[in-house]
Amino acid sequence: MSLADDLSAFKNRLKAQPVLAKRIIDSAEPSSTNTSDDDSPRKKKKHKNNIVYSQPADTGIGQHSLTQLHHAVEFIKKQDRPVSANDINSYLSHLASPVLLAQLQRIDRILYDPIANTYEYRSFHNIKSADGLLLFLRRLPSFRGLPVKELKDGWSGCIDAIDELEKSGDILVLRTKKEGTARLVWANMGGDIGGVNEEFVTTWHRIPIPQAADLPVRLEEVGLKPTSVDPATVKKASTMNERKQKKPRKGKITNTHITGVLKDFSALRK
Repeated sequence: MSLADDLSAFKNRLKAQPVLAKRIIDSAEPSSTNTSDDDSPRKKKKHKNNIVYSQPADTGIGQHSLTQLHHAVEFIKKQDRPVSANDINSYLSHLASPVLLAQLQRIDRILYDPIANTYEYRSFHNIKSADGLLLFLRRLPSFRGLPVKELKDGWSGCIDAIDELEKSGDILVLRTKKEGTARLVWANMGGDIGGVNEEFVTTWHRIPIPQAADLPVRLEEVGLKPTSVDPATVKKASTMNERKQKKPRKGKITNTHITGVLKDFSALRK
């Protein structure tokens, strides 16, 4: 038997083999238990999560030791009075640990009273009232002005005291133009704000003022220029007389490396 006959017999045997049919079940096909399309299960819509993970969640005071220490210091700073350990516990919503209280005692700006077991924030200038601010300003050796941001440190009623003293005329306040926020304060060492001393008014009227026609002559006598002379006309007159003269343009000699090769024809022009 030849090779072609063997190959043909092998193909015939393959065709004679029984074929097992496979049933392909479509996942999208409804189950046989459902009698209608209305009873078919619908896909549930996913609810959008509106949580912004880039922002930290508000967890209250926090459980970290340094976070609790920061909030405790801010609480003591805003009270303007000595606070006890119970007040700190009430603010932190739990019992403050001995480690936290020991850390508060080691802070330079926290004044700890071991007898009363109280904590008080020591401000930059240790001013807590309007009278104390006025007394402090009057004792300043210079008139550079006291920054308000230094008074705000540890004194929550600073702005109200400044407004009260400014209204009574005891201090001078420099404020920003746009917001009107107080920036610097001074003690008012003069009289009423907006008024002029009577002695100054008398001295002002005592000095004679020359007539308008005599003012240019009097100013020129003392070496001053009268304001009636327009400075623009003087500048224009001086600029008109000054004319720049153009200088003759000099020729630039090039090709100096072949000076001996070229011929000089300047003698032929004469």
